[in-house]
Formats: sequence, C-alpha cells, structure tokens
Amino acid sequence: MTDRVLVTGAAGFVGRHLIDHLVAERDDKIVATDIVEEPPERYQEHVGQQVTYERGDVTDEAFLDDLLAEPFDRIYHLAAVVGVNEYVKNPLHITDVNIIATRNIIDRVRETDVRFVFTSTSEVYGKNSNVPWSEDSDRVIGPPTIDRWSYSTGKGAAEHMIHGIASGENPFTATVIRPFNLYGPGQRPKFVLPAFVERIVNGERPVVYDDGTQTRCFTYIEDFVEGVTRASIREAGENEVFNLGSTRETEVRELADLVIDIAGVDTTPEHIDTDELYGESYEDLDRRVPEASKADNLLDWTAGTTLEDGIESVIEWGREHY
Repeated sequence: MTDRVLVTGAAGFVGRHLIDHLVAERDDKIVATDIVEEPPERYQEHVGQQVTYERGDVTDEAFLDDLLAEPFDRIYHLAAVVGVNEYVKNPLHITDVNIIATRNIIDRVRETDVRFVFTSTSEVYGKNSNVPWSEDSDRVIGPPTIDRWSYSTGKGAAEHMIHGIASGENPFTATVIRPFNLYGPGQRPKFVLPAFVERIVNGERPVVYDDGTQTRCFTYIEDFVEGVTRASIREAGENEVFNLGSTRETEVRELADLVIDIAGVDTTPEHIDTDELYGESYEDLDRRVPEASKADNLLDWTAGTTLEDGIESVIEWGREHY
C-alpha cells in the first residue's frame, strides 16, 4: 500500500538521507518541505515523481494550514534549529521553530490517523552521569543561564506534548527517536567528526576541545535512517521512544587519531581550552552512551556500520566537497 508521507526539515542532513532511503526502499508518496528554495541534490531527481517539494516555513501558520489540508499517513518532523551559536543569537527564533511550530503541527493533525515521528535528541538526558542511558532514564539538566541546555529543554517540551496527545482518546500515534552523534557524507563541518575531516583534507590540524577524553557514540547516518523507518512503520514502534545509536564508546581524541590515520596524513590534533574560549557559558558532557537494546528487541535494529568504515566514507566525500 502506498502511504502519503510528510518530511519537515527535508533539506537538512537527516532529511536528505531519510528521503533518499524512503525512495529506495518504499513506494510512498513523499511531500518534502524546508525553508531553502530548491530541493537538495541528493533526491532532486525524484522531485516531480515520488517526491513533491514544498518550500515554506513551519513557523508560518498559513503555510501549515495549506501543507496539512490533506491527511498524511506518516509525518517525519525533523525541522529544528541546532547550534549553541544560534541559541545565543536568536533565542526567540529557536523557541518558534523547536517548540511552537511542533505544537502547531500536532494541533492540526491530532485528530487524524497519523503516525507522528519526532526526532528528539540525546541531549534530553542532560548531565545524567548514570550511563548508558535507557529511554526512561532521568533528565538532569543544567541551569537556564547555560546556553547549551536550551536545545535539550525545547526538545523535552516537545516530547511532553507528543506523549500527552498520543496517550489521549484519538487516532494519533507517535514515535520519538533520540539520535546519538550522527555523522556521514554531506554533514556540515560544525559537528565534531566532519569538522575533523574538513580541516584534515584542507591541510589543517583537527581541533580537540580540552584533553579530548570525553566520549561519544558515533552513529552512521544510513544506519540511523533505517532505524527511523523501521520504528515508523512497525506496530512495535507505536507510541514508543527509541534510542538509535551505536554503543561503541570513543574518546574524542581517539576519534581525531582515527581520522588522521584513515586519511593517511602526517599531523597531530590541536587542543583548545574551552574555559578560555567560552568561559562559564559552556558545559560539556564526559560521556554520552545509549542503552540501545529496546531498538534491537522491538525493531531488530543495531548500528551496524563500523566507525572506521563510516570515517572512510566521510573522508571520501570530504575530499570532493570540503
């Protein structure tokens, strides 16, 4: 059966890969929307066939009225603003996009038989030191005066709305996805792994914050979109929350060394003291590790791409594009 599917934030890193994956794996009719004028190159050839691209702003209620005038079987709500610099520059815009737009979309579809798929964040767990984090682990968030926690707070508020509506007496169902350090070809070099690659392919040293002993679990984008798809179409994913992430814990300094080694260059990382760079407005996390057995048990999903293979793919793409 052909489903009618909406993807917001469809020009972003996850949106580009998700739509490409849906086109390859399913016969869905996809409406993709973002604020950029033209659809991304990754799925541009499918626009006018399986994909319809609607340029618009999800904070514009008139645009939402038109966009959601006809019902959808699934909505992948990916649209969000990410980045500490964005939180500082325009906090009201962050609220408009990450919270209010989400609320307005839900309000327009809450009485329809739709599966609402929301990409939250591993940041919702905050500073909880009891890792690995399961889906029902406590949130331990820093003070409102620290900029980085605004993203976690916004996503947490959106999750509360979604869970509340999904538990009500209506046909609306939801799936919440919490990604862990996604990476892959085409990602902006504002994130740690592509930032390392961009600098290395341009003959510069990768920059590691502090001593680099903080750990992350890096998840390849193709693994992630496969997990999102399974969670969104299977009954086992209905009204559930899933951590989708690799469980391989890697120190950031080890990651820098891996990228250097796989790229085959002769260099060493440069270290920057975050206290000097950001002052008291910056808080980092020592460890960020998912408990991912729920996705394995209910969706038969694990992050199967090795970090080494994923890095190689990013370097290959980066040498052509960065």
